[in-house]
Amino acid sequence: MKKGLFIFFILMNGILKGQFLTPYQGTQIQPKVQLDYWVYSTHAGNGSTTQYPAVAASKADMDNIFNSNNANTTLVRTGRTSSSRILDWQNSTELNALGITAPNGGVYFAIKVQGTFIPLESGTYTFTLESDDASDLTINGNTIISSYLGQAVPALGTRTGSISLTAGKKYFFEARMQQGGGGYGMRMYWKSPSQLTPSAYTSVHPANTFYQAWTQNLQELVANPIMDGLTAEKAAPSAKYIQTAFNNFTDGIYWINLPIVGPTQIYCLLNSVVNGGGWMLMMKATRGTTFSYASAYWTTINTLNPTANNRNDGDAKFNSMNHFYAKDMMALWPDIAWNTNSSTTGGSVNTSGTYNAWCWLQNNFNNGIRITPINFFSSASKLFFGDAKSYSGWNGGVFSAQSSVRFYGFNYTNASNAQVRWGFAWNENAPLALYPTGDEASNDVSGGIGMNYGSYSAGDYIGCCQDNTGMNRTARVEVYIR
Repeated sequence: MKKGLFIFFILMNGILKGQFLTPYQGTQIQPKVQLDYWVYSTHAGNGSTTQYPAVAASKADMDNIFNSNNANTTLVRTGRTSSSRILDWQNSTELNALGITAPNGGVYFAIKVQGTFIPLESGTYTFTLESDDASDLTINGNTIISSYLGQAVPALGTRTGSISLTAGKKYFFEARMQQGGGGYGMRMYWKSPSQLTPSAYTSVHPANTFYQAWTQNLQELVANPIMDGLTAEKAAPSAKYIQTAFNNFTDGIYWINLPIVGPTQIYCLLNSVVNGGGWMLMMKATRGTTFSYASAYWTTINTLNPTANNRNDGDAKFNSMNHFYAKDMMALWPDIAWNTNSSTTGGSVNTSGTYNAWCWLQNNFNNGIRITPINFFSSASKLFFGDAKSYSGWNGGVFSAQSSVRFYGFNYTNASNAQVRWGFAWNENAPLALYPTGDEASNDVSGGIGMNYGSYSAGDYIGCCQDNTGMNRTARVEVYIR
């Protein structure tokens, strides 16, 4: 009986512990903003200019002001904060809220802030750093902004600098400001690639694509990212971010935090073999007519079979095409071998041993300005990139040709039926007269993705008079963006 009671007690103790402890387990550690700062008294606290000028006039002056080996410079405080306020303050009240008291009653001091910047997007970021008085910003040791003069805090966007960054990669920044006399402050903001504004708007770059405001996106200031895309709660901003931030090169379905619609499962190619990887599937087409040139899927925000987020044969369109601001576009042709017609290049990228498919690649398809594909295909008109026979994705054994026009690009239209969303346009009239001087009134051959001839979703079509015979059929295709 005693043995039975002892076993019962052990069992009940385990159950009760499990019941009581469960609510306290599995707490998710949130990413933290970590900004280190240093506060210096300068100019001996009284305006002395025996070791450096009252206001820095050069980087050398600035370095001297921050050099505590100089007798006139004293480190008075150092610390760490999770508040981005350290990058945006303009008076003693805002500094005091961070636990910082400006030395010398607010004259002759300097502050240095260091942190980690992990961009959510790949592309050109523009930073603005405004201060009273001198200031500079370096990223990975490279000077991005320098303003060495006495001044009041200018408006955001007055002092700017740009740098090309890769999504998910860690960069280390240092922002410095130096105060002489009078008012003081420092403001650091930035614009991501999808916020940058072109110098002029065209039908290809519609004005409503861009955002004007300067931002401080705190997700880009976290020291250790957690957005690995493995759950909806940790949805990543892009496939490239997952690849770079987590050193992940495994293809598969990941959660992507798309604008407008939020966390969405998207098939991602993270393998670096295709131009570095980091691609997200936006649509796929079987050998059919679903995505012909006239299909509303090219110009309307809608989806088709959105749960078919895999590389299986079928028709599907995903919200990545509707809402992701993309810079590069890539296509794999699963039923066209990479070495067709004895090719050694595989089209734009050799995928031998990985996807074994013909490849098309067009980086900077919108002149390097990020845009949602749905807006792009709704607005671009005859966006010409060059002679089709010079494009790496064309090959005489894959796509047919004629001698004239030889257009390669996007949203091609003409007087006949050769419209194509991404691909080629040909004619044999006026031989060797290339676009835009070639005769486009009676094109007889077409090839690419989103075709009018045959209403093909993708493929190659011969009406007559070709000088090169390709596959001349419909074809499967997968279209990716990043």
